[in-house]
This record gives sequence, structure tokens and C-alpha cells, in this order.
Amino acid sequence: MKHYSRRRVLQVAGLVALSNAAGQLLSVPRVFAAQLTPAAPSLAVFLRVSQQLTQQSQLNPTVAQALVQALNLTQKDFPAGLAQLDALLSSQPALLQQDKLVLPEQNAASEKLAKSILGGWYNGVVGKGNNALYVTYINTLANQAVKDKVVPPGFSYGPCGSWAQQP
Repeated sequence: MKHYSRRRVLQVAGLVALSNAAGQLLSVPRVFAAQLTPAAPSLAVFLRVSQQLTQQSQLNPTVAQALVQALNLTQKDFPAGLAQLDALLSSQPALLQQDKLVLPEQNAASEKLAKSILGGWYNGVVGKGNNALYVTYINTLANQAVKDKVVPPGFSYGPCGSWAQQP
């Protein structure tokens, strides 16, 4: 019978515990991927509502898909809220003629959702604080509106390294 030192036993036990913990942590992404995500609303409905809110006829469908996914994750009961907002905007198109988007008091949830949608399109961010999801930077409507005059912050005005030379 072979006798092991106390140090060797502790090393083996520590290695087993460490490998067990690593196995638990490495399987986390698969667990998250296996979870069912809430049903996302139709992209066509989202684009229709977005076109009404932004008053832009040509919106990027790839950005729209990313916004739908982000809003679905950050907004409580997003599909039902979007359907309600779509019905409200369809039945009362005069609401969109105002200088500032203000919906009737009984539609406070729809107004909040509309502002979240607009924020996603213009800022590229959905949600606030630690729950914020960054969807896009270059393709925001704010950057698209000034792309012929202003370069987005953090981007060079000329070829690579041109910033190092005096203008």
C-alpha cells in the first residue's frame, strides 16, 4: 500500500475542485443559449412603427432586427406593448404631427416604449444604466443625419495616421 503525503492529497483535491469549478463556469454560455427567449414581434410591425416615429421611410433592416432583439430583452412585455403602440399610432396619426411626442395620459406605457424605440434608432443604445445594450454606433440615425459634414467621435478624418501631422 502506497502512502501519500498530506501535501500531495491537498494538491489532488485542489486540482479536482478547480477542474469542477472550471467545468461549471465553462458550461454557463451553453445554459444561457439553451434558455428560451421570449417571442420577438414581427420585424414588419417594428419597422412600420419605427418609420412612423422617426418619419424616415428607409430604415436599416439589420439595425431594426438588432433593436428588436435588444428591446425584447430590456423592455417588459415588449411584443404586447409594440402591438398596442402600433394600434394607437394607426388609429390616431395626428399624434405624430406634434413637435414633441406626447401621448395621452392613459397611454404612458406606449409613450415610454416609443421613446425607447426612438432612443435606439438615434443613439444606438437600448435601456439605461447597467441594463443598457449597445446596438450600433455608426448606423444610428443621429450619425446618418450628419455623415456628410461630421465624422463620428473616435474616427479619423483622413487616412491612417493622418492625425499625427499638423493640418
